[in-house]
Amino acid sequence: MSTDKTLPLDLPDPGAGPHDVTDAISDAPVDAPRPTPTPQTSAVPAVAPVRRETRVGTVVWGLVVVALGVLALAVSAGAQVDGELAFIALLAGAGLALLVGSLVVGLRHPRGRR
Repeated sequence: MSTDKTLPLDLPDPGAGPHDVTDAISDAPVDAPRPTPTPQTSAVPAVAPVRRETRVGTVVWGLVVVALGVLALAVSAGAQVDGELAFIALLAGAGLALLVGSLVVGLRHPRGRR
């Protein structure tokens, strides 16, 4: 990219008071014609946001992260934790919570009303 044809703009002093920067920009020499702005139209109509319930998976994985954080704090405080057993218990608890949560949501919202 060459800067041979680049010319500085003569912008007004910012301390001189209110001014219109577009006047200084419009007076700048330009090699190519300026494109005319086209109005932006949206083909998709505006739709009110639909309230969605919290997903079971989101809650369960949030609880898994919290449990891992509590486990890390306990280990850093000096607690003796069997890592393999803790991992197995965490996965079993998360799986059980996912199953129970899905069943509860399924019973509360029958398929026809979703």
